[in-house]
Amino acid sequence: MPESQIKVQINPDVTPAGSDLSIVNAARRSFNTRSEWEKDCLPYGGAVDEFGCKFHDKVLKPKDKRLLEFLARGMTAEDFQKFIDNVPAPDTEGHEKELKEMLWQWRNTPTHDTPFNHTFISFEVQAPIFVRAQLVKHEYLIMSEFSRRYITDDVQFYKPDYWRKAADDKKQGSLNEPHETWNHGVGTGYLNQVYETEDDCLRLFNEMVACGVAPEQARMVLPQSTMTEWTWSGTLGAFAKMCTLRLHPEAQYEARLVAQQVYEHLKEYYPVGARALVEGV
Repeated sequence: MPESQIKVQINPDVTPAGSDLSIVNAARRSFNTRSEWEKDCLPYGGAVDEFGCKFHDKVLKPKDKRLLEFLARGMTAEDFQKFIDNVPAPDTEGHEKELKEMLWQWRNTPTHDTPFNHTFISFEVQAPIFVRAQLVKHEYLIMSEFSRRYITDDVQFYKPDYWRKAADDKKQGSLNEPHETWNHGVGTGYLNQVYETEDDCLRLFNEMVACGVAPEQARMVLPQSTMTEWTWSGTLGAFAKMCTLRLHPEAQYEARLVAQQVYEHLKEYYPVGARALVEGV
């Protein structure tokens, strides 16, 4: 099952740093003021707050929650509502032109996301090489990967639940439905060809290493379905940007599995800030 092969966990060697309150106080630094946790808070002892947070025994004050929402949105709630109220109706004269102008205004509204980057969280991830190749593109995230230059044993391959149909209306992507031919007869026919090819690649890799070929070259014969592992570290702001992109329905399913697990951890440590950045306000 891909859900069991693709895994994300908190790096046991690095304790997540910062909290929703530390983001608030980073923002308040401009005015040289500080805030505190809400006095009337849930008692600690396994209970969770209204955001499902398991790691803090206190919750933000309402004004500080609004501040985080403002930072993520780039404008106050009142200004945002005015912006929405001014969106022209489809049947209004000049609707298209006005809408384009408003969209550009929204696009160019400066965000205030620097305070979200005064945090740090680190993960350990297991996923196939083709997924890592997608996720390495995200900026401001530090990645240290397991290397087949040095480790030549315990080679495993990612096996999807089924082979998906290609989407007709996208240059890349898939439909959430099985391909008729390539899923016919599990363990036989076309599906079996894939597994036989992987076995042949692994056999060749092992033979090359056993004969003294340098692992850094022998690894070239392993397919992109080969599982890999990496340590992935960065700020809440950087990971939230990754989640926003990779949780989109058109993102590759396997990349969404990684992003969803990352996001669940972000919500545990930064329940207000993570939701504001990823889901919007």
